[in-house]
Amino acid sequence: MTAYRVTPDPRVLRTLPPWYLSLTIDTSVVIGGRWWGPTRGTVEGLSRDRVPPLDLKNPDLSAWAAPLAPALLRVGGTEADRIRYGFRHDGQGGEPEGESFVLKGKLWGQLNRWAADCGFSLLFTVSAGPESRDPDGRWDPADAERLVRNTVRKGYPVAGWEFGNEVNAYPFLYGWSRSVSNRRYLQEFAVFADLIRRLAPGTRVVGPASAIWPLVGEPNPLLPALGRSPAAAFLDALSFHYYPQQSSRGRVAVRRARSTNLLNARALDGAQRWIRYAKRSLSRGPGANAPIWITETGHALYGGEPGVSDTWLSTPWWLDQLGLLAQDGVEAVFRQSLVGGDYGLVDRQSLEPRPDYWASLLWKKTMGPLVFPSPRVEGPDRRLRVWHHGRPGGTSCLLLINLHTQRSVRVDIGGTSVGTQILEPHLVSGTGLAAKTAVLNGVVLEGRGGIQTVLQAGPGRPGPVVLPPLGCAFVEWEPSGIRPQW
Repeated sequence: MTAYRVTPDPRVLRTLPPWYLSLTIDTSVVIGGRWWGPTRGTVEGLSRDRVPPLDLKNPDLSAWAAPLAPALLRVGGTEADRIRYGFRHDGQGGEPEGESFVLKGKLWGQLNRWAADCGFSLLFTVSAGPESRDPDGRWDPADAERLVRNTVRKGYPVAGWEFGNEVNAYPFLYGWSRSVSNRRYLQEFAVFADLIRRLAPGTRVVGPASAIWPLVGEPNPLLPALGRSPAAAFLDALSFHYYPQQSSRGRVAVRRARSTNLLNARALDGAQRWIRYAKRSLSRGPGANAPIWITETGHALYGGEPGVSDTWLSTPWWLDQLGLLAQDGVEAVFRQSLVGGDYGLVDRQSLEPRPDYWASLLWKKTMGPLVFPSPRVEGPDRRLRVWHHGRPGGTSCLLLINLHTQRSVRVDIGGTSVGTQILEPHLVSGTGLAAKTAVLNGVVLEGRGGIQTVLQAGPGRPGPVVLPPLGCAFVEWEPSGIRPQW
């Protein structure tokens, strides 16, 4: 058994908002567009499969969603740039009928009411794509204005508006003839921001939702141009998307998803490079103080990798990224997705939770808003990851992640361990570490009863921590002889 010693640092780096861990539901899933299914390959960045609209009246969906509040819920994705908005009683004529990709007033109302009932506020991605442009390629704000006016009039819980989805990837989705230059996008962003400030004051202006790929970065750099532009002054949050690998569904990849790709420190630390890139892009311009939001991230691009992203093999990556991104100053992380695809926290067909759901729920319960420096780890290798959070006036929590796939580890922590909760894969014959369910303190998490198991679990037993292969531990901790510097 490999042994480590962990020494926490009691200084506080920053405080996170309560919605740091936020969620997404893709526009395609909401409206019944093209979404990831069994068919391989893509068409203009979208799946070849169509799905029915999400059933927002299903009580099981609400039962799984609500415990993850408070959170922002982003409704966006590739198809967000392909839809129009149709509303009655707005002085602009009737609601369109018979069109494939129209977000109609009835569905918009259902979505907002469902979000409010679950305790979410919306971040909505407004189309900047071909459907919202005139024959000369200029963005027409009239459709967006109808959407925003309707939202304000109805009092819907929209906290922010994001302009476009991965505009820097338009050349690869639509071809260069229908792409949008950086200069044009930035001019239009200012128009968009002015519209939001006039019609929905107090809500956030977010963008540019730029795609950043592992190893290569932005395929068509937009963030540095935004940082230098006067348009950056309108930013309430800078957004980008980051997936650490690409699933086998998509044709283009720089790192194909594999079961063990993300189970090493170098791969896990890869996100730091792009956070620093985003901060540098803003640092000398009028948006220098804008917070960083990652408005899409998941285990693998193109809907996740079947048999990997929907199993425990995703969970150490997910918990580690939450710790790493908080450490590096990201204000909000939006998990793609709550439901839909193999990276969904909840399976779209069965509406059963996956291991990453339980990990997210435990994070919400135990990892407070205060972020401490990453503790010092003494050991033979870099296969123990540790992150440290806390709550004002209370004990703090250490998140330990064992990256060994075949070896348990023992961890001694300087200070006093109040108790430990162990989250691990439910090892069933034939699944191994690719388990579809999780175990907390020896109890299998399944069904709605699993929610109560997580929420009512005590601190566990004190003392040294023994983690099984790919196991994760949430350790309540008090320092010896020194109080955290709240």
